[in-house]
Amino acid sequence: MIKNIVFDIGNVLVRFQPDEAMREIGIEENKIAALAHATYENPVWVELDRGVIPENEIIDEMVKVAPQYEADIRRFFKEGKAFVVKAFDYAADWIKELKSRGYKVYLLSNYPKDYFELHTHSELSFVSLVDGKVISAMVGMIKPDAGIYQCLFDKYNLNPKECVFIDDRPENIEGGRKLGMEGIVFTDYETGKKKLEQMLMAKSKED
Repeated sequence: MIKNIVFDIGNVLVRFQPDEAMREIGIEENKIAALAHATYENPVWVELDRGVIPENEIIDEMVKVAPQYEADIRRFFKEGKAFVVKAFDYAADWIKELKSRGYKVYLLSNYPKDYFELHTHSELSFVSLVDGKVISAMVGMIKPDAGIYQCLFDKYNLNPKECVFIDDRPENIEGGRKLGMEGIVFTDYETGKKKLEQMLMAKSKED
């Protein structure tokens, strides 16, 4: 039986929109593609999620990709953080509805620590509704590393076989499955909700 619903955050409960953040702080449209390549499309971006390397060192690496836009890159990190995510309208209601039916709800997300703390007071207001969370930069591990899933199980004494994980990245779902957790690759709310309900019904019939 499924007792626990585990959500990723980015592109599941909130829209990740760094380009919009750049526009919000006044960066010119003709620079955005180059800044995207240097920042969030850069492989080093994942180190923000891991939270082991200081942010200023990561930014320095990004500047090397587009040194002509150094001022804009640094401004994006200084002024744009508040705008890089936008909560989906359904996020809080989906969590509330699942909890009203007796399910426990958890968050398991790759997320930089200072971004998470900032967004908790705005776009991540639904954090107050959940039963627990493991955020990558706070534990020094990222999905799909096995350790971060195990951290969730251990912290909240969860049986992986009683969990279903909803994430937009197939490799993250596969990481959970390897440890016994059911998974749904999220593409959109309507499809994701339908797949979840089908899974919950099927699992209840098995028991």
